[in-house]
Amino acid sequence: MAYWYQTEPHAPFPKLPSAAERISWDAPAEKDAIEGEGMKILSKGGGETAIQTEGRWSHWKQLLWRPAKVGDKLELALPVAKSGRYKLVLHNTVAEDYGVFQLHLDGEKLGEPLDLYSAANRLKATALGPRTLAAGEHRLTVEAVGANPAAKPGRLFGLDYVKLEPAP
Repeated sequence: MAYWYQTEPHAPFPKLPSAAERISWDAPAEKDAIEGEGMKILSKGGGETAIQTEGRWSHWKQLLWRPAKVGDKLELALPVAKSGRYKLVLHNTVAEDYGVFQLHLDGEKLGEPLDLYSAANRLKATALGPRTLAAGEHRLTVEAVGANPAAKPGRLFGLDYVKLEPAP
């Protein structure tokens, strides 16, 4: 219950803005980020992709991939504006139904498999590199390699964004 206390006389109330004008779904993006939901999908060797919307992600969105089986691959275009040496920092969702993935950049394996399982649904940053990258489009490959023994079925992969941080 709400009560409104007002004295008379009063000026007319201004027109109420529409819901779209009052609520902005265009949350600010992380500065200098390559948003997962905006990355071009070069190929999808199995599974389905979708864009998820939720308030905790940069720009309120993430790219979600549901591989059908182990061995499925998702290839994304990773744009590099300026040649240089970079550390790749991936910002992923981790949760109880997320899988284990091997990442590759231009065909080269990037470290050990990335386990995205967590009992708590949250975000995780993983730094990979450093790598010397030429300006232009590079190929970031995500390969489903399994699941954590504690994980629920699903093997999901969620990419909020990638940052290319200058490295020595």
